[in-house]
Amino acid sequence: MRYICLLILLMLTLRAVSQITVDTSFEGSNARVLSVNNSSNTLKIESVLKRGDVYNVVFYLKVLNVDSTRTFRLQVQYSQLYFLPVYVMYSYDKSNWYRLSGTVSGNYEEYSGVFNRRDIYFCYGYPYVYSDVINLQNSLSSNPFVTVSDVSYSESGRAVKLFRITNSTVSDSGKSLIWVTGRHHAMESNSNYVVEGLINYLASADVNAARLRNQAIIYVVPVMDVDMVYAGGTGKDQNPVDFNRDWDSPSHWNAVRDVKAKILQTAASNRLRVFLDSHDPFPGETDTSGRNFFFSMQESGQKSVNLNAFRNKLYNTGGYWFGRKPLYPTSGQTSTKWVDSMFANMDFSASLETGWTKRTDGTSWSVFLYRLHGGVLGRGLSDYIYQSTSVSENGTPVNFYLNVYPNPFNPKVKFDFSLRKNQQVKLYIYDVNGREIAYENFGKLNSGRHEYVFDAEGLSSGVYFYRIETTGQDGLLKGRIVLIK
Repeated sequence: MRYICLLILLMLTLRAVSQITVDTSFEGSNARVLSVNNSSNTLKIESVLKRGDVYNVVFYLKVLNVDSTRTFRLQVQYSQLYFLPVYVMYSYDKSNWYRLSGTVSGNYEEYSGVFNRRDIYFCYGYPYVYSDVINLQNSLSSNPFVTVSDVSYSESGRAVKLFRITNSTVSDSGKSLIWVTGRHHAMESNSNYVVEGLINYLASADVNAARLRNQAIIYVVPVMDVDMVYAGGTGKDQNPVDFNRDWDSPSHWNAVRDVKAKILQTAASNRLRVFLDSHDPFPGETDTSGRNFFFSMQESGQKSVNLNAFRNKLYNTGGYWFGRKPLYPTSGQTSTKWVDSMFANMDFSASLETGWTKRTDGTSWSVFLYRLHGGVLGRGLSDYIYQSTSVSENGTPVNFYLNVYPNPFNPKVKFDFSLRKNQQVKLYIYDVNGREIAYENFGKLNSGRHEYVFDAEGLSSGVYFYRIETTGQDGLLKGRIVLIK
């Protein structure tokens, strides 16, 4: 009994002397302490404006000496309603992160829970810092398909890393050129895991990644605004100019200026086919279509058709939808707009916006799924480049190409395909139970491009599967279409 009393006394003593403290001395951290209430186990903070920031949104801190026997409350004060800090993660080791829901009260949001350790990291979204890019570079240092260089140096002297991925044993002559950039806005940290997943996929032993390395040169800049990422700032609409509104000429930021020059230099030797810029949408986004979509430059014409073809490849690979929206007007030229305006004959230029909480199929995003999302992009790029309508010198299609659009559709969907040689072609469409609901025998078709429109007027909404068979070397193509009425 005496020992129990001593234990209770010790616990009460520890609670009385426990003083909550905050550590913001590490890379990417951001927080200002507004108040500490040890008796109620509560800490109130706000985000610090860094460099030219105008939104105090992001935070990343380590809280020490939390009383793990009671509910701990983290209160985050905000000033911009549209940029609510609602996407909060916590971790004990900065490696394993867990989502934490919050509630709004007045001008702050509160996150609470009983944590099983006294020291806890809290962050706005999944943190991805500048050192993570360096670690990625080091992890691929012995990979024969990856070369990393410094494409620029920031205003503070930090290297802006450029990853070049291709099979160097195959001549660069005639290869397609693909460019990908990321983290124009430092607050959009989740988007960096997508880029990392893309790089790791393209460098992998996957047969489709190998196919793309043989046919293309891929350049990737994982982090454009390295200084703001290092400092733990927001970067959105920062002064004197937003990083992704700085693509007019002349550009203010070193990285933008030098990446523009590098794109022009590489495009002088190889045809630029695809440009992608990885982002996260506005944190206050409530539209479910904003969970995963492309900001597209062209709403009609061949570039629009090409983007739809790419989106279909992504859906067939990942099993969830990549939507699209028109790019909204901006005060300055964005990366996607600049590239689109500079290369009229490219396939398409688009910004990928990957949501903060859920995918379009309702699955909650995680670091693992963000990285896997990057792999889906890589596989989609491989399929798109391989099956696109490239032709030989005599005008014959090099590959069996198929584009199915619009997808989702109501009630008609077009199958646009090309053949390398004259051959028999058949189309089958099945429902989710494997029942054949449509069949078309085209007979023998000539080489070149063909179109077929399928009318699903009498069918109900849902997922359907198509299968195109040929008797020649083009073989078989299959995928999914979705009817929405």
